[in-house]
Amino acid sequence: MKKLTWLHLLAAFVAAKLLLHFYVNGLWSLHRDALLYLALGRHLDWGYASVPPLISGWAWLASDVLGGSVAAVRLFPTLIGTGTVVLTALMAKEMLPKGEGKSAGKFSVVLIGLTGLLGGAFLRPCMLFQPVVFDIFFWAMLSWLFLKYINTQNNTWLLWFGAVAGLGLLNKYTVLIFLFGMLPGLLFTQHRRIFTEKRFYLATGLALLIFSPNIYWQVEHKFPVFRHMSDLAATQFVHVSLGGFFGDQLRFFASALLVWLPGLCFLLFGKQASRWRVFGWMYLTVLAVLLYFSAKSYYVLGAFPVLLAAGAAWWERLTAERWRWVRIALPLLMLAAGLPTLPASLPVFRPEQEARFVKKMAQLPGLQDILRWEDGNYYALPQDFADLLGWEEIAEAVGQTWQDLPDKSTAAIYAENYGQAGAIEHFGKKYKVPEVLSFSDSYRYWLPDSLPANFQTLLYVNDELGDDMHGFFDSIEKVWELDMPLSRQHGTQLYKCQGPSPAFFERINGAIEAASKEEEIE
Repeated sequence: MKKLTWLHLLAAFVAAKLLLHFYVNGLWSLHRDALLYLALGRHLDWGYASVPPLISGWAWLASDVLGGSVAAVRLFPTLIGTGTVVLTALMAKEMLPKGEGKSAGKFSVVLIGLTGLLGGAFLRPCMLFQPVVFDIFFWAMLSWLFLKYINTQNNTWLLWFGAVAGLGLLNKYTVLIFLFGMLPGLLFTQHRRIFTEKRFYLATGLALLIFSPNIYWQVEHKFPVFRHMSDLAATQFVHVSLGGFFGDQLRFFASALLVWLPGLCFLLFGKQASRWRVFGWMYLTVLAVLLYFSAKSYYVLGAFPVLLAAGAAWWERLTAERWRWVRIALPLLMLAAGLPTLPASLPVFRPEQEARFVKKMAQLPGLQDILRWEDGNYYALPQDFADLLGWEEIAEAVGQTWQDLPDKSTAAIYAENYGQAGAIEHFGKKYKVPEVLSFSDSYRYWLPDSLPANFQTLLYVNDELGDDMHGFFDSIEKVWELDMPLSRQHGTQLYKCQGPSPAFFERINGAIEAASKEEEIE
């Protein structure tokens, strides 16, 4: 019988994680943001209003190649998120003493594997089709590549680092925060000699080369990323509090707090970790940057895999010859802390049962903020969960109304936000709905030049009917309203507007022209 190795344990934890996610992936519908990214996949380009282009490629694969089902869309984040756990285990293996072969690393894998099954930030991103899960993966991959460079002093790893950095920037611009975070550790440790390495500059050039198509796109479109960041600062960053930010650092991997926190201390102060001090400095620098800009706390998630790896390796080193009881006690403690709170991180129940569960969880000390949304208010479900509800119902209502229109050639559908627009297009395919008009996010790039002169009917989807709408049409009929209190889309309304006035054409065509010129739309 073969001896159990760290690879066997890692394979078992990977299988368990995949089974968990494949089960949960079918319980809830798609997230608001996923519907936008699926729309990007229908309009492939080198850039978009709020994100770089890589997510659109994944969206195209999920929709056009795999069919676009909820399970197909969630397949890639599930696999990539699981890959991050594997990378974390590989980093831990790199931080263990050499020469022990396959017998070393088993306890590290147990700690990391349990974190993959219980750690909120290793769970929720795996079911959300967003750049976040890929961003965490890229940060982990960059950490692993630089760790390999440190341990081997083989400059070829720098070239791989450059290539992955370029790809990471095509996924999410927050990779720049990681790269900036690495600078203090490079400048103030023995690794400053990297700036004399030729391959360091080749790697930098390679990263810029891979990233350059998006840079060109940003220049051509007058850098919409700055407009997007300004909007975030005005609508979301203003609600970031210091206490909430640091509270999130503890909640992200609450069940693994005794793994990543010792890992950070090991990297910063451990004699055996002096070579890897750069990663401790990286985490602290990233925190400082995010706090300075009052940015979202989850932007730091990509820094945690290397901290978890360091902590797992530290515990394995510490318990190699003494304190062997820790190898039983610590996993049991992680299970005791993680299992009861797992549904607050991953929606393993149906919506009503999930709401009852998180309501009880939020009453516990330090967990109230799990129900706090980005607007600073508290609701019945975590915002990510509430954003998984109502989309198919909206698409069905709009699709059926569209099918009942006698003359579709003189009609159009308008949606106020990209979630509504994306839901109508994705889930409304069977109703043969047209492309939806919207000025939200990248939808502004896909508008027609103007509405035709014979235009007669607008299906209007919004949270409310604007005060100016009555002056734009001869008749407005409320057709439907979403009644789903647990959904963030609760109260979404559908109107059938007919007989447009000259003022409507002036308003809509003026807004279309402003969008085409990258101007603000009033």
